[in-house]
Amino acid sequence: MAHVVLMTDTTSNMPQEWVQRYNVKVVPVYVIFGDESFRDYVDLPPEEFYRRLAEASEMPKTSQPTPHDFAQAYREAVAEGADEVIGVYVTAKASGTCTSAQMAAEMVPDLKVHVVDSTTTSLPMSWMVVEAARVLESGGSTEEALDAIERVKANNALIFTVTEVEHLAHSGRTVGAEKATKTPVKVKPIVSLEDGVPQAVTTERTQRNALRRVIQMVKERLGNRPLKGLGVVHGNIPERAQSFAEEVKEAFAYPGDVVVVDVGPALAVHFGPGVLGVAAYWEDA
Repeated sequence: MAHVVLMTDTTSNMPQEWVQRYNVKVVPVYVIFGDESFRDYVDLPPEEFYRRLAEASEMPKTSQPTPHDFAQAYREAVAEGADEVIGVYVTAKASGTCTSAQMAAEMVPDLKVHVVDSTTTSLPMSWMVVEAARVLESGGSTEEALDAIERVKANNALIFTVTEVEHLAHSGRTVGAEKATKTPVKVKPIVSLEDGVPQAVTTERTQRNALRRVIQMVKERLGNRPLKGLGVVHGNIPERAQSFAEEVKEAFAYPGDVVVVDVGPALAVHFGPGVLGVAAYWEDA
């Protein structure tokens, strides 16, 4: 049986215990402040990023990992005995990460590489990796692990509210952001990952109403299907996120633990600190 290594990028916000439990290789995205470039989480942990952001005179930017970065990760996998890599990466419609990963595969011809466009980001990416890992641990094949990823892709939601709309305007990656950023009345846009594209789908006047709407939208996507995972994503508001997680757990009558993750530097560049929302995945229809 092939030895398969799982890989993702730092926009998955994968909890460290999952990284260790499933031996996942995480390739960092770059965060750029002026002339300085930092590896997401590695050179720039969230607390340092948010400190720099508060002091910055201009908005930071991001850049995908280079083909060299991926090739190095692939060679490390080979050195550990890997025959194959399954890599789950941030949506290709908002990043060149998948392209870099695929280019790097040609640089390491003795390794079979499966590059998966998650069509999303954050926790849903992590769940794809975890489901693939569970299949492989139970003796399943690479194809079965890839099928498990596709099931999560088809049955997940990531919806959140944004408080600092300036980041949406500067990033330019969220479709419909101008409706929220150019309105004369300050509003809270609600962003959803739709077909691989971040979209500002609606707005509310207050964050409280926005969060109620986020929960309602996720419930509408879920329907009557059983939840397999539920999480809260946030941008540097851990206490508020923990409190919201309790609300979310009650709203969905979810018996398991609600995972709480900071969206991290690379995603906060595009959506700003203060982000708060819900990630979920569920059984097939």
